[in-house]
Amino acid sequence: MKILEGKKKKYLIIGILLTVALVQAVLLAVDMRHYKAAQLEYDNIRETYVKENASAQDLRPKLTVDMDKLRKQNSDVTGWLYYPYLNLSYPVVKETEIDEYLYKTFDGSENKSGCLYEDVLSSADFCGKHDVIFGHNMKDGSMFGKLKTLTGSSVAFLTGDNDKLYVYTDDKIYQYKVFAYYATSNGSGAYSVVSTDGEYDSFVAFIKRNNALSKPDYGILENRPSILTLSTCSGSGGKEGRFVVHCVKINTWDK
Repeated sequence: MKILEGKKKKYLIIGILLTVALVQAVLLAVDMRHYKAAQLEYDNIRETYVKENASAQDLRPKLTVDMDKLRKQNSDVTGWLYYPYLNLSYPVVKETEIDEYLYKTFDGSENKSGCLYEDVLSSADFCGKHDVIFGHNMKDGSMFGKLKTLTGSSVAFLTGDNDKLYVYTDDKIYQYKVFAYYATSNGSGAYSVVSTDGEYDSFVAFIKRNNALSKPDYGILENRPSILTLSTCSGSGGKEGRFVVHCVKINTWDK
């Protein structure tokens, strides 16, 4: 009798393990389908609306972005984020309700990849004292999946223009410089609403206490220029853990 009970328990455990493995395989297949669909969508958007501009002058990036045509596809678009060092190039929208684009791509399709989006409190023209762009930490490295690669690469990161990124709007191109990054939690001071000089200074003080970047350049904050934060999930399951990258606006050009 004990032998039979032992065999039943063994088969039950095996059955549970096989079920778990099957569920994980199905979930992985769903994720891969979402990844592929999102990749095709954003590749098509880049090919259609973003062109190389070999004649770009000064420090401007060698890209042109047709914001007018992008807006015809999605009226929520506010800009285009371009970070050459991480090969990151995506449209940015502004949500009109909380988490509107968490699982919706630029063309409105339901997809786990979602879209890069500004929160409701950020400035649509990227001229606020503190604006935030959210994006998923995708396993395939898409969206903001590559942000975490900045950690542990300070030597390479501080070489050349690796710390420069750009935001295209309707009539401007903004150049930003990364000056901080670190792991944090949902709702921490990293997401501070900044409206006054005093709030700006308190926000910068929080950043300084948490910054994981070696040899940060805080001198560029002296005149309180606009700060842009890139935020993604971090840690197991991404429930509360976050990874943020803080950038400061250093140049503005007319398009």
